[in-house]
Amino acid sequence: MKYNLEKAFKFIEENEKEMQQVWIDLCKIESPSIDTEGVNQAVEFLGEKLNGYGMETKIHKFSQGPNSITAYFNNGSTEKEMAILGHLDTVHKKGLFGEEVVKVDIENDMIYGPGVLDCKGGVIVGTLVARALNSIGYDKIIKLAFSGDEEVGHRYTLGEGKQFFLDELRGFKACIDCETGFVDGRVVVGRKGTTNFKIAIRGKAAHSGNEPQNGISAIKEAAYKTINIEKNNDFNSIHYNVGVVEGGTSQNTIPEFCTLTVNVRFRKLSDLEKIKNFLTEITNTSFVEGTTAEITQISLSDPMEQTEKNIKLFEILKKNSEELGFGTPYSCYLGGGSDAAHSVTLGIPTLCGMGVKGYENHTIRERAVLSSLVERAKLIVKTILTLPENFEGEN
Repeated sequence: MKYNLEKAFKFIEENEKEMQQVWIDLCKIESPSIDTEGVNQAVEFLGEKLNGYGMETKIHKFSQGPNSITAYFNNGSTEKEMAILGHLDTVHKKGLFGEEVVKVDIENDMIYGPGVLDCKGGVIVGTLVARALNSIGYDKIIKLAFSGDEEVGHRYTLGEGKQFFLDELRGFKACIDCETGFVDGRVVVGRKGTTNFKIAIRGKAAHSGNEPQNGISAIKEAAYKTINIEKNNDFNSIHYNVGVVEGGTSQNTIPEFCTLTVNVRFRKLSDLEKIKNFLTEITNTSFVEGTTAEITQISLSDPMEQTEKNIKLFEILKKNSEELGFGTPYSCYLGGGSDAAHSVTLGIPTLCGMGVKGYENHTIRERAVLSSLVERAKLIVKTILTLPENFEGEN
């Protein structure tokens, strides 16, 4: 069936202002990952909007932590074409942006506020794409799947948030994650995974003036472990960062306890065994005689492995971008993770970083380009409509 691309584009243009307002209103609902009530409020707000557009929505509740949401237009089809991902949690503490949470600068084509770029702007892009395709009678399934605790690797939902994606995305031909977009034209075809470990070190306390010879410094041991962990770094492969060091009780006491929290970035799931073996060896090695240590893995977010399927999808999107006059995007590999990892795990061709374009996410200067909402929506719509029937990636 041939679809009217120009009619879809006209729908996007005619609904730009309305969707900008939804974008603003959604971002005014501050929803840091740790604030379950705030995230759930954002999910409820979006759900009401999606219902109003005629979509079938489902709010997914877990054993604990914030909710997630899925939505699609029920057109009677069972053909799963494209899943569009995003998340509704942010990293900013409530109140950090002041009383006027969201600021819009029409003259400079900018919107400022928590999550305007990462990733509520992308949520609006996905919503506009689904609506535009529905307006032209698109007869395949486009599913929106938006998480409530992406920024913390689904830690608050005890991993159920990850399983949510594995369950909801299975069987789709392709996937686009509307995460933070980049103004320089980058599109993400791969991301490192991340895992965190805590190493708890025990020494022996003693008065640092009266009997220092009887003490065994856990902090000194931690320093040796830190140096030996980080000298093993390969920024193109496995990268270790001892990000938090906690220990000691007072300046005149030899410290008996110290903990290291180690963040590790890696390219492939197969790297995990190597990482665990290395950190276990460091943990079991006493650089300061008399110290002992234990290691615990505290979190894991899978990598979005770069695949040939991802590259094939990128080439289709690249061609469409050039034809639309949006420039020539280039593929990139990032160190930061995203939920695109889960669709790649299922063997689905996936692109990430396809949300609105902007600057400085995760800072109080977070801002996005207003007009990129329309640009991204058009590019994704055309990419969906130009996916070959025999596109490799059906699974």
